[in-house]
Amino acid sequence: MKKYILHILIVAGIIAGTSSCKGFLDTTPTDSVVAETAMSNLFDAGVVVNGLYTDIKYYTYYGRDLIYMGDMRADNLYPRVIGGQSATIYTLEYESEANTYFGLWTNFYTTLMRANTLLENIEKLEVESASDVATKNDYHGQALAVRAFVYHDIARLYGYPYLKDNGASLGAVILTSPASPSEAKIPRSTVAETYAQALADLDAALPLLSKSKNTGHFNYWAARLLQARIMLYKGDYAGAYTAATDVINNSPYSLVSNANYLDYWGHEGQDETVLELIVTNQGDIDNDGGFIAMFHHLWFNDLNAAASIIPTKKWRDLFANTPNDVRAQMIQYDDPATGVKKTGEYWLNKFPGNKDRGYTFRRNNPHIFRITEAYLIAAEAGLETGATAAASNYLNAVRKRADPTAANVTATLALVQTERQKEFIGEGHRFFDVMRRGGTITRNMATDEHDYAGSSQYKASFSWDYEKVVLPISNNERVSYPELQQNPGYKN
Repeated sequence: MKKYILHILIVAGIIAGTSSCKGFLDTTPTDSVVAETAMSNLFDAGVVVNGLYTDIKYYTYYGRDLIYMGDMRADNLYPRVIGGQSATIYTLEYESEANTYFGLWTNFYTTLMRANTLLENIEKLEVESASDVATKNDYHGQALAVRAFVYHDIARLYGYPYLKDNGASLGAVILTSPASPSEAKIPRSTVAETYAQALADLDAALPLLSKSKNTGHFNYWAARLLQARIMLYKGDYAGAYTAATDVINNSPYSLVSNANYLDYWGHEGQDETVLELIVTNQGDIDNDGGFIAMFHHLWFNDLNAAASIIPTKKWRDLFANTPNDVRAQMIQYDDPATGVKKTGEYWLNKFPGNKDRGYTFRRNNPHIFRITEAYLIAAEAGLETGATAAASNYLNAVRKRADPTAANVTATLALVQTERQKEFIGEGHRFFDVMRRGGTITRNMATDEHDYAGSSQYKASFSWDYEKVVLPISNNERVSYPELQQNPGYKN
């Protein structure tokens, strides 16, 4: 079996993507990603570790598509007009035979092959000092955590929610060696088996990872928060509560203040951010300088912005009765007479660009884990396990950070979900939050004229029973890998 040894892509913190700009119509199958250079020392291993994050921040993953899958398939964001890439996602009108526009599967297995390469070679490195042993262990733990992270994303995009059928639907092709899926000839495992692999990887990673802050990389606390997230999706509420409260009580991270909330998004390495992905001029997320990233499409206040994605009226209306909520200030109006683009639309002013590096709105670090998520996981899991008082405390901490004038409330699952919807817009949570609990997403043009997916032409209301809540395996992947099973409801 041919082995894939990761090509060294990063030196001294400079991150480079693949050699060509991967467009939305990328048709390269996963096993075209070949790597050549083996690790020989800890420096090489550090370079390889940095490379684990390269494709995760690309626009065909957390730079755009994963966020669209979480926010645009739900009721947080929508395209301004019918047509184009984002409209296909918004309306869930994707088909397997026309599905080469999803680069997610390719990016998933590129990253997994890199992680597996590191895991296969890391123990061969000879180290002597205690410091080198700790570094080697941390690199090992990061590779395991990244692998767990990717497997969970595969499961929630290509498999049905765990609680729908106890994980019986198809999930990932589980690989633990640096071979491509099509070479390994392994069929897809179930969602339950995929979750089990991810949680096993985290169990192995946690004792190895550093508990110190490590901006741009997994550390112990990011892995612990990932563990809490996976357990929440799985319905292991006791485990989710324990992991989330561990992060809240023992990590070096804390909620940013109300006064600093809006400014927080423009700076990296902040105390609230448990894991972010570093985007730099030296390692662009695309060859157009960020044009293809989500952030270019979310913003209007620049003549060069794409200005094609706006927050839904439903999301904006969440703040109708809470004018002091700082998150309401992220809604910005483009006046039709005096505005920059004169659209007469409301826009999301959440991601201003990384001001620490002097970047415009086009370059933001994707925020993968914030300690805010730990609070809201603890609130939800606390309610599910009978810890109502503690759940209320965690929920109110987030609510009162956003609005210091807000009265304390007794937590309910509905209030937790509303708070998650308010807090995580543009971070890719909403669709999965609704689906994982068996909820329904409804679009309605009568209440929002922009909500064109609420017309009779599209499926205006759906739950986890709708086959298109899972993505199809694309035609190009199945051509190169016939053993790859298609999801129900799509053409083989």
